[in-house]
Amino acid sequence: MTAISLGVPEVPVRPIAERRVSRQIQVGPLAVGGTAPVSVQSMTTTRTSDIGATLQQIAELTASGCQIVRVACPTQDDADALAVIARKSQIPVVADIHFQPKYVFAAIEAGCAAVRVNPGNIKQFDDKVKEIARAAKEHGTPIRIGVNAGSLDRRLLEKYGKATPRRSSSRRCGRRRSSRSTTSGTSRSRSSTTTRWSWSTRTASWRRSATTRCTSA
Repeated sequence: MTAISLGVPEVPVRPIAERRVSRQIQVGPLAVGGTAPVSVQSMTTTRTSDIGATLQQIAELTASGCQIVRVACPTQDDADALAVIARKSQIPVVADIHFQPKYVFAAIEAGCAAVRVNPGNIKQFDDKVKEIARAAKEHGTPIRIGVNAGSLDRRLLEKYGKATPRRSSSRRCGRRRSSRSTTSGTSRSRSSTTTRWSWSTRTASWRRSATTRCTSA
């Protein structure tokens, strides 16, 4: 049976939520924020120091529609593996830094497309903010400030008596602004312009189709 068009216009798809106005940055070749389409991001579950296994997961995620991949960097061995992974990955690699400020510098030097830091679990982060901002600016590397209730700054817990991630991220972003780094982008975890989920190639394509509903025209 042949379908007959009655000339009735299609109802536009309503966005799941209104997008927060943000500054657009580049994560490798991919535009993030501003009016750019919502990007799909995932994270590997391997030890980053296992380069072969990590690249295998990245390849599977890429085939499933993932556009940005995050890899954990809690050890020196992981930091040493970043250069090879960033070079061989087909999509931008974001280094998720833990514990030591020196891993931030290693990720920037390794050519990672971006760096994610959680100040609450990095020792002496406050003392290194200016150096980190300077290095990021020189290399054009955006920095994402990500916080969570499990690793908030102890001073904030003492002051407010409970988890206040918005205050923590705002405090850190404010400190970065005072360091005059103008090329690096920051975003709070709860309002990031990327969609994040645990590694799963079976759900990646579904997530990608879902995010198109959030994309600004």
